[in-house]
Amino acid sequence: MLMTLRAPRVQKPIEAVLDDDTCVIENISTSGGFLKTDQKIPKKKFTIKLRLMGRKTIGINCEPQWENEAGVGFKILDIENSKENFFNDYIKNQFQAFKIYGENRIFTSEIMVTLKDTNVFGNVYFSNYIEYQGTIREKFLLASVPDLHEMLAKTQVRLVTIDTYNKFVSNAYFGDVLLLELTTSDINAATCKLNITFKNKATGKIVGKGYQRFCVVSSKGKVMRLPQELLGPLDFYQTFEN
Repeated sequence: MLMTLRAPRVQKPIEAVLDDDTCVIENISTSGGFLKTDQKIPKKKFTIKLRLMGRKTIGINCEPQWENEAGVGFKILDIENSKENFFNDYIKNQFQAFKIYGENRIFTSEIMVTLKDTNVFGNVYFSNYIEYQGTIREKFLLASVPDLHEMLAKTQVRLVTIDTYNKFVSNAYFGDVLLLELTTSDINAATCKLNITFKNKATGKIVGKGYQRFCVVSSKGKVMRLPQELLGPLDFYQTFEN
């Protein structure tokens, strides 16, 4: 009996829509994938809609192959709206991204708490967590976009913080090393959300959680679409929880 080779799959959560309800693709390839859903698992052919790179929505006609309590493995029959090339390029770029960024879809960095970061009680002053968010944002961009300086100079665009938030969980003190973990979400044409978790490196205890949402503006202050150079890393580190 001849065995059909399965195309390599991208292990990445991708938001999908099935019958007007949101669910998650856990892995996907050019030939099929696995759909995680709390809905009734489809027994017949079905269509899912995927929104990729925060810009394009594509419809994929699928056929169920197997199922378990979490969802259904499916085969791709065809792709709607003549977007097959875009979808295939997206999968190809995901494998290229693994070579560049590695398998970890959480960007990490460290910060040591200094005396100037603390208040009279000895713990980190609350506003410094917002500064820490800015620090890991810049480290993330510099590490992920090799030509960041050239891109900003050539295009004369600026990154502007739209809103920011941080929730206090536990104290950090002078000499503590904080492990910062960054993921992305809510990628749209012009904006993106950076989700940031602060942990005490020595204990693993969560110190705080927060986010920054930013956009890109031109030299004249006009909001622009996110540059292609940013979309790759932003998409790679994107997470979605059902």
